[in-house]
Amino acid sequence: MDPVSNLLASLLDKLRGLSVWIEITTEDCIYYYGPFSDEAEAERLKGHYIADLQKEGAKKIQALVKKMRQPQSLTVTRTPSGARS
Repeated sequence: MDPVSNLLASLLDKLRGLSVWIEITTEDCIYYYGPFSDEAEAERLKGHYIADLQKEGAKKIQALVKKMRQPQSLTVTRTPSGARS
């Protein structure tokens, strides 16, 4: 994408309330980290958050970088059935 298109896309995202977040899902929780200035920054830092969770004993870690509205909570505990609480 050219710089003008990037600028317009960024402006539209801000108007819609969207920003870049990392969503990390484990067996027990969903964690949100951000907001980040762009996807490249989030991708670059994603490994640090995963490493911290691994040190804490988290299992079945999956990470996504995505544009979204700010989450209501940065940590969401999952029930045994996998549903959010």
